[in-house]
Amino acid sequence: MHEVMAGLSKNARIYCFLSGEDLLCEIDITGNMDIIFLDVEMMGMNGIEIARFIRKKDTRVVIVFVTGYDQYFQKMLEVQSYTVIKKPLQKTALQELMACILNTRFNFHDCYSFSYCKRYYRIPLLKIRFFQSDRRVIHISTTIEDMLSNEHVFYGKMEEVQEAVNKADIKFLRVGKSFLVNPLFIMEYSANRITLDNGMILEISKKYKKDVKKYYLLSLKEKIGG
Repeated sequence: MHEVMAGLSKNARIYCFLSGEDLLCEIDITGNMDIIFLDVEMMGMNGIEIARFIRKKDTRVVIVFVTGYDQYFQKMLEVQSYTVIKKPLQKTALQELMACILNTRFNFHDCYSFSYCKRYYRIPLLKIRFFQSDRRVIHISTTIEDMLSNEHVFYGKMEEVQEAVNKADIKFLRVGKSFLVNPLFIMEYSANRITLDNGMILEISKKYKKDVKKYYLLSLKEKIGG
């Protein structure tokens, strides 16, 4: 993996673990990771079980399964895996996969910029859970734990926020007059509401039900097709 990252001219901190339990311990100590490669069959807990534990705390991390078997495909979809690669691993294929992940999921040029109280902020869209409007005030909920606060506010209109966000590659869903949500943090969909990774439940307004359903079905199709 070090050779792969060097070939992409990317600096990265790379960890290797002998078991999934060791990985979970490391996450508890050092925090969430960006990309995780999991072997499906391991000593102790298998890769799918480990992925379920990880997903309870982190919906953003890219999970790639490594396996020589096909019978686990449905279970790998259930934990929102990015893709599955077959053994034995080929350096060229792995390098192409990492380039794709970095370009599509970790393009931190895709940020939302705003100012408040004469201070300028620039937050990666991948770190934004949702925008919420309250009259002329926009609240931003983020997952950035190393900042003084993961909640930010500024003055603006939700329509202007949505227009700016739509210019990026990351899709946000309008679920109501007051909420614009990052689908990466949606854990459950239903006909009338969504549940976010932090347990927050949002009702889907009638006006936006069709768009939310369309996105959900499309995302399922892409996962199955991938």
